[in-house]
Amino acid sequence: MILWSVILIYICLINLVTFHVWALDKKYAIARQRRVPESTLLTLCAVGGWPMGMIGSHVFRHKSSKKAFIHKVYAVVAFQVVLLCSIIVFA
Repeated sequence: MILWSVILIYICLINLVTFHVWALDKKYAIARQRRVPESTLLTLCAVGGWPMGMIGSHVFRHKSSKKAFIHKVYAVVAFQVVLLCSIIVFA
């Protein structure tokens, strides 16, 4: 039971951080300041923040026109779904 609570807290926190970083990157883009590297955004998605990363992309209209980047995010999501399904089936 405690493990599931820790996992839930982690997922909530990483998604909040991801959304915040997406917002900061959009703010920096508008101000023409130094941007958050795409590798950082993808890493946040890869460690579980992809739901809010995708939502942030739509809310802020940020990175949504960069097809190569969006395809990388979708690849991260697909990998995580396959991994989760594998864990469920083989556990």
